[in-house]
Amino acid sequence: MGTTHRVIIWGPGEVGGAVARAAHRRPDVELVGAKVFSERKHGADLGDLLGLGPLGVTATTSAQEILDLDADCVIVTPRPDALGAKLDADVIALLESGKNVISTAAYHNAAMPNWLTASRPPASRLVEACLTGGTTLHGTGVHPTFMVERVAMTMARGVSGVSHVRCVEAVDFAAAGSMWGGLRRIGFGSDPAELGAGKPLALFGDLYYGDLTGNVAHHLFGASMDEVKVVHDLRGIPAAERFETRSGFVVEPGQTAALHLTHRGYLDDRCFFTNEECWYLGEANAFRGDDLPYPDREGRSPIDYTIEITGDPSIMRTRLTFDPNPAASGTDRTNPVTAASVRAVLDALPAVCAAEAGILIDDPRPHYVLDDRVRL
Repeated sequence: MGTTHRVIIWGPGEVGGAVARAAHRRPDVELVGAKVFSERKHGADLGDLLGLGPLGVTATTSAQEILDLDADCVIVTPRPDALGAKLDADVIALLESGKNVISTAAYHNAAMPNWLTASRPPASRLVEACLTGGTTLHGTGVHPTFMVERVAMTMARGVSGVSHVRCVEAVDFAAAGSMWGGLRRIGFGSDPAELGAGKPLALFGDLYYGDLTGNVAHHLFGASMDEVKVVHDLRGIPAAERFETRSGFVVEPGQTAALHLTHRGYLDDRCFFTNEECWYLGEANAFRGDDLPYPDREGRSPIDYTIEITGDPSIMRTRLTFDPNPAASGTDRTNPVTAASVRAVLDALPAVCAAEAGILIDDPRPHYVLDDRVRL
C-alpha cells in the first residue's frame, strides 16, 4: 500500500470544506483535525459540518489543540482579510511543530515584497521555521499557480524572447457569496467613481497577483524580487441592468456591477506582465476585458481565462473556460474555480510531505521520466 498522509484542515469554509470533502474520498489521505473560527462549530464533528455524516474528527477553535495533533500536513485556507502577521505566526508555529503547510491564500511567493511586508516577519523567518520543524511550506491554487505559473509559463516555452505575458480572468460573481469578504466589501454596488488603486481590493490583490507577477519575472527572466515593480489599479463599470443575487444583494443601474482589477509588472521601464481580474454580476452586466483576442467569447462561460504570450517569432494565445457540468453526479456542487484549487492542493500534498525542509514552489520547466510501459 502507498503512503497515507494525515491532514488537518485550517478553516473548513468554501475552499477548505471542498478540500476536506475531496480528501475524504481519497484512500491516501486521513483527515485528523480541523481548525474552526466560530464558537458554534467548536466540538462539532467535521463530517457533520461538511454534510458528510460523522467522521470522528472533532473541530476546534484552539490553535494549541491543532499544534498538539499528530499530522503530516495542515491545509490552510484563510479568508483574504486574515492575511498578515497573525496568519504568519500561526503558520510558523505549525511548521515548527513538525507539520508541513499548504496554503491557498498566501505564500505563493514569500520572497516578493509588498505593502504588507513591513508589518510581517521576514520571509527568512518562514525558512527558519521550516528548518526547525523539518517541514515544508507551499502556496498554491488555481490563480495564482495553475493558470499563470503552470499554463502560461509552459506556453511561454513555445516561443523565444518573451516580451510580455497577459492573463485575463473573467468570472461571474453572482454566486460568489462571501468570497473575498463579500460583494459590497470588494466594491460591487458602489459608485464607480469611488473606486481606484487605493481601495482594499486593489491593495489585497497585491498579495495574490503581485506575488504571481514576481513569479513570472523569476521564471522568465531570472529576476530578483527587488527588481520587480508592480502597479495596480481598480475601476468600476456601471450596471446596464438591475441585478439581484439569490441572497438579496441588489445593484441598481449606474452602480458598480463589474470590477476590473489590473496588476502590471515592470522590470526597469518595460512592462513584461499584465494580470486582469474581470468580475461581474450576471450576463447582462458581463465585462470580460478590453481588446480581447477572442471577441466571440461574449455570452460564453461564466468562468474563463485568456492567456496571451508575446514573443519571437509569434504571439501565442489560448482561452480556457470552466463550464458547469449538468451531468455531474454526487452532492458536491463545488464552484469550478474552487474545484481547480482543490486539485492543486491535493496534487501537491505528496511532494510537500516528501520535500526537504524549506519553501516549495512550482517549477514550470520540463520534467522527464523513464517510460516504464516498454519492458524487455
